[in-house]
Amino acid sequence: MAFPTDIKLPTGSRYYTLIAAEKSFNSNYDIVWSFEYKLPSWSISAPLSTYEVGFSTFLTNLAYPLCCLPGQYLGDQDPEYILSAHALYTEIPEVLKTEGDSTILLEGGILSGMLVKVAFDSTGLYALTGRDDRPGVNDKQTHRDAMVVRDYVHNLRGNAPLSTFSSTFTNLSTNTYRTLRFRYVNLGEKLHIDYREDNTTTYTLLTTIELGYRAAQFTNLENVYCGFAFTTPISAANDTLSAKQFYLRNFNIEGYEGTTVTTETVITPSLSVNPNTSFTTVTNITA
Repeated sequence: MAFPTDIKLPTGSRYYTLIAAEKSFNSNYDIVWSFEYKLPSWSISAPLSTYEVGFSTFLTNLAYPLCCLPGQYLGDQDPEYILSAHALYTEIPEVLKTEGDSTILLEGGILSGMLVKVAFDSTGLYALTGRDDRPGVNDKQTHRDAMVVRDYVHNLRGNAPLSTFSSTFTNLSTNTYRTLRFRYVNLGEKLHIDYREDNTTTYTLLTTIELGYRAAQFTNLENVYCGFAFTTPISAANDTLSAKQFYLRNFNIEGYEGTTVTTETVITPSLSVNPNTSFTTVTNITA
């Protein structure tokens, strides 16, 4: 498969994208999902300062991945493909572009693809700007072992090293299963990200991302799926920086399934209260 020129991967690179399409959830209400992963240190032959592994999780209204890009895109759809849904066409028809070869977009109220995405990237390159005016940062503003968050138009909502949030979860490598949990709440206004190690049942809040928008403006939020993507290496000429093994298990999702909500008013009997309760004063007691 031929990739855009900004993706540089060796022949032996490994990448995949999956979507849990068995059930869809209504994102007008909170969605909580979690999974366990393990990236053993023995599976990484390169130093921790140079190894290249990235994985991401996301909400989407697409039941199957379309034109997903590996490398620093970590499973994102090709920007050219996504934007074509809202592109301005000529009479031929051809996508109308600017002099800088960027697609001219029309405003639309239909969500077509990713709602929010969280990436854990050893290189931090997921935060880079990209083709077709993909927003982001330059290579001097990326971070090793970073957590990067993008919203439904791929704007950066978070870009920081993991060490900013935790003194123990500072890189992706773990010899035991680590659980990550994501809580998408208030119609997309906030995303809480928690984690826990295998020796505890208590979650620790990693961070809360203020997404800064309410997804109520879209008309097709009733069928949203959770997905996962992985790639190794991310941008390299050979496989020496790749991870040999990566484990994923127990992908769990909780949310409301359906388009309507049935409400019921529960009325309880009134409590009996007598404000004039009698009492007797007792005196001459010594303790």
